[in-house]
Amino acid sequence: MPTLTISGTIAFPLAAESTPPSRTYSYTLVYTEKSTKDLTVTGIQADVDLLNGITDAKAVFVECLTGDGTIEVNSAVLGVDIAAAGGWFQWANPAGGLTELTVTTTADATFRVYVFS
Repeated sequence: MPTLTISGTIAFPLAAESTPPSRTYSYTLVYTEKSTKDLTVTGIQADVDLLNGITDAKAVFVECLTGDGTIEVNSAVLGVDIAAAGGWFQWANPAGGLTELTVTTTADATFRVYVFS
């Protein structure tokens, strides 16, 4: 079975305190289905599907390439804003549970979307 691995390093300074040591992280899961796509949204659009037919996602990575938008998870009332100036959204849970992922835009935007289940 194919395996997805997400890994990286997180490091951040604290305001008036000393900087904690950087931490590495790694997350691995087995997946049976995947979708990768570049999505172009034109103008004002509400609740544009990002899962591309996958019904129970274990992991997603959304990168905003141009413009901006608001991501809604599992029909949440409040969304998460994402913008092209380095904006990305990542979610992972080996038990799955992500059944709906949408984006709402107020102008043109493009997103790179990876979904695994």
